[in-house]
Formats: sequence, C-alpha cells, structure tokens
Amino acid sequence: MTKKAIYPFLLFFLLLTACASEDSAENQDTETIPRNETAPVIMSVETNFSEKEGWVVVPAKSTALNVTVEATNADTLLFWIVPTGTESWGERELIGYDINAKDGWKVTWNITGKSLHHRLVVQALGSDGKTITDETINITNE
Repeated sequence: MTKKAIYPFLLFFLLLTACASEDSAENQDTETIPRNETAPVIMSVETNFSEKEGWVVVPAKSTALNVTVEATNADTLLFWIVPTGTESWGERELIGYDINAKDGWKVTWNITGKSLHHRLVVQALGSDGKTITDETINITNE
C-alpha cells in the first residue's frame, strides 16, 4: 500500500519540477518591471553658486540663492530648506514653490545674513496628483 501512495506523489513532484524549470531562467532575464510613466522625474538641480566636495558653497555676503530644476511630469515643485542632522525634517522651512513649468522650474531665496549648513530639498508633485519625487543638495556658507 505504501508503494501506491508514493507513485502519485512522485508523479506530482516530477510535473512540478518540469513546469518550474522550463522557462524560469528565461523569465528572470527578460522580466521587466512596469514603470509609472506619469511619475515626476527630476533630471537636475542647479544653483547660481559652484559646488565643492558635494556642497554648494555660498560666498560670504551673498544675497540670493537661485535654484533651477529640470523636471518632467510635474505639476508643482516645492523648495524646502532643512537643517543638517538626523530626524530634522520636522524643522524644514518652505522657501518657495513653482506651479508654472512654462518659464522653467525655479525659485529665488533671499539669503541675506543667513548662516547656512543645510539641505535643500526639491519635491516634484506629479501631474497625476498621486506621485511625488525629490532631490536633495547640500548648501553651506564659505
């Protein structure tokens, strides 16, 4: 009786192995992950100051920081300044926003007399009303 019970199990195991191994390598190599084509994409974030060792360096006595962004599929761009350090997102300050892509995504921030050692976070809100992406640059005084 034990031999009769083993045969269906072996047959099932053989079929399962054949089905699993037939195309699995091909599927793993050619599988594509669907991408949300309406999600916002930030291609670049530029300022009017040069970058040195991963930090945008603002010269002493500067009065304005200009930020320009190349982005697609965005409806609104938010520009936040966040102190460096861990868990500091709650201390962020909205320094500007842009809702008009026709003239380019940009903001000018008055930095007269400000001491800077911050992260500038650009958030792009998707034109689909559901998606968001962000890009961060580091900013410090000279």
